[in-house]
Amino acid sequence: MWICHDRPRVEISPGFLLLLGVLFWLDEGVGLLPWGLLACLLHELGHIAAAISFGGWVKELSLSAVGAELRIGYDAPLRYAKDSLVALAGPAANLLAGGLFTVLGWKLAAASSLAVGAFNLLPILPLDGGRVVYSLLADHLDFDWAERLMTALSGCLVGVLVGVGTVAAVHYANVTLLITALWLLAGMLRRENR
Repeated sequence: MWICHDRPRVEISPGFLLLLGVLFWLDEGVGLLPWGLLACLLHELGHIAAAISFGGWVKELSLSAVGAELRIGYDAPLRYAKDSLVALAGPAANLLAGGLFTVLGWKLAAASSLAVGAFNLLPILPLDGGRVVYSLLADHLDFDWAERLMTALSGCLVGVLVGVGTVAAVHYANVTLLITALWLLAGMLRRENR
């Protein structure tokens, strides 16, 4: 049953527009940016569809220089298993789209969709894989222990990504992984400050 709530709040920061401009400039006519944006849109639509199936609704969509943040409201908090299904629905949408794009012969679209889905499965909060691992921990451990373990795991993995990204930046002049790792670190810090 569809429950009508207030219109979702959409917030687009100047940093997001600047990020889009930089990505457009870096794309250099390759055409990756439109497919990447489509992959991100399909990812979020997967989350939204799963949330609606559990009685949820979109409260807010915030687009900033550190990515998209979707806030979903529920009349009652979801149990860990349902929250994990909502988290996995985004990567599942990317997997389905990647398969479809592969069948259609759209290699760049398929690669973009599969990359977005795979990246979001990393067990790092605030990514979807981190939410699933956290749900598993919280379902079997004390809440505080689950929180500490997830923070430690996320921190270690982001530290590894920063290190590998630094090596890639110095030796291969590729800063993509380093920027991504710093983006994840910013997301972790924002989550800790809440």
